[in-house]
Amino acid sequence: MSADPLDRLAAEAGVDEAVRRLGHQAWLRRRAEESASLLADLAERLDPVEVLLVGGARRHGHIETVGTDLVGVRLDDRRLALVARRALAAIRPDRGVPDLVGDHTVHRDGPRLREVLDELVTDQPRVTVTLVGTIEPVDGVLERLGRDVLLVREADGTATHLPVGAVVEVLVAD
Repeated sequence: MSADPLDRLAAEAGVDEAVRRLGHQAWLRRRAEESASLLADLAERLDPVEVLLVGGARRHGHIETVGTDLVGVRLDDRRLALVARRALAAIRPDRGVPDLVGDHTVHRDGPRLREVLDELVTDQPRVTVTLVGTIEPVDGVLERLGRDVLLVREADGTATHLPVGAVVEVLVAD
């Protein structure tokens, strides 16, 4: 008994789509690993870079830390920018910096943004926090960190609760 040609065609199309999806997922993983490796190379060499964020902000300094979900950039003015990796739009090494191939092995257990914030909160530093979809950052003192919310005390005494998952960047005063 032969199978219905339409059923066979649908089954083949489903298989083709599954193979295409697996290939795309592998490509995305490879690109993410190459990007992480490039960041690790830049961090090791301390080359000056310009970091462009998805919201249009630009930061200039050198990459100091590459974590699981963050990149730490030491800015030219000595502040530390903790940038969520998902918020990176582009990285431009300064002119004259040799091209990199990104051949470092990157450990998947690097520091996470939440862990770094947890360490910082003990010193209660002055911070400027930019969130996804906002124009104005929140300035103040990093006072507390909950499971998924950080509390910044603004200059006027207002306690502002910010979702950690919405953080684009935390600028930490020198």
